[in-house]
Amino acid sequence: MITIPTLNQLYTSILSDLEAELIITIPLFGKNFLRAQAGVMAGVLWVYYKAIGLLQKNIFADTADSEANGGTLERFGRVKLGRNPFPATAGQYTVQLVGTLGQIIPASSTFKSNDTATSPGFLFILDNAFVLDGVDIITLRALTAGLDSRLSIGDKLTITGPVALVDSEVTVLTESVTPTAAETIEDYRAKVLDAYRLEPQGGAGSDYRIWSSEAIGVKQTYPYAGTAATSEVNLFVEATIADSSDGKGTPTGTILTAVTTAIEDPTADRPSRKPLTVIVNYLPVTIKEIDINITAAVGFTAAIQTAIFNAIEAELAVTRPFVSSIDILSAKNDIFDVNKIVSLVLTANPGSSFGVVTLEVDAVPLSTYTFTNGDIPYLNSITYV
Repeated sequence: MITIPTLNQLYTSILSDLEAELIITIPLFGKNFLRAQAGVMAGVLWVYYKAIGLLQKNIFADTADSEANGGTLERFGRVKLGRNPFPATAGQYTVQLVGTLGQIIPASSTFKSNDTATSPGFLFILDNAFVLDGVDIITLRALTAGLDSRLSIGDKLTITGPVALVDSEVTVLTESVTPTAAETIEDYRAKVLDAYRLEPQGGAGSDYRIWSSEAIGVKQTYPYAGTAATSEVNLFVEATIADSSDGKGTPTGTILTAVTTAIEDPTADRPSRKPLTVIVNYLPVTIKEIDINITAAVGFTAAIQTAIFNAIEAELAVTRPFVSSIDILSAKNDIFDVNKIVSLVLTANPGSSFGVVTLEVDAVPLSTYTFTNGDIPYLNSITYV
């Protein structure tokens, strides 16, 4: 790997080469045009080095930039995953209308969510014309894809183009299609790297992880052998934070269904992937709440406390169950304990003074905890006593 020099390093190197070649000392003042020449040459060389660095960075999937930034990551993904990052999808909602029988709501009518709605000010469209026939329930589709426009049951919307003999306000009854956030570049990168690292084996643990990556909203999966029967697989599914039902990684029913479809349903291009005789249990991960107490903390300002919280949260984000059929032993990181907390505190605030550190997992005091079988940590609180 080429180390990219700074502009000043190039300038200094060129000056040294000129002085060595001409056997002179280039003065700081006076007739020192060679310094100007060295500055120009350094600028040109620096541009070349930056181009080399960009090329060097984008020949590997683990460091490549997104195509939006001039990189090649999606190109790797199209080769191994056969797709680009998942875009955001729009939610759809059934709403209750009140109006006179026989009145027609035209196709492409738009409704705007009220100021009191969960997501105020967003537009929703009626795709097909609707005739009030006594049922008076229609489906609206969000014009803004993703979670920003998500509504809750009971939210109200107002039609932008009033219809005679029909109330302008409607009420959300159900969320018929759950919206999803766009797949982040780093989540996409992780799936690309898994696809390169893991070899298809016709039903091994790695296959379930690769197959599941085709489902929108999935961050990671953890397959384990079941205990109730032979040829049984317990597949624990972790959702992205944005698409999870609780903001902690628990998948929605829609995500679990999408994983089931990716593994079991045939498509026009391939048959079902699930091996014959295998029973697959599609399970949500179990969120383990992490609470930490730090006693006798001296001089822990709000900024220091924030730095400590961020450091521990970042560590827990990569603390995940170890799957022996997939994961590399050297990368095993499934244990969280008091010693690790102390180390993270000292790293975030070197030389800090504090007393006893205690750890609770789901309100149970422990000195150490191993995350397995779909257990996922979530930092709930850090308390300074």
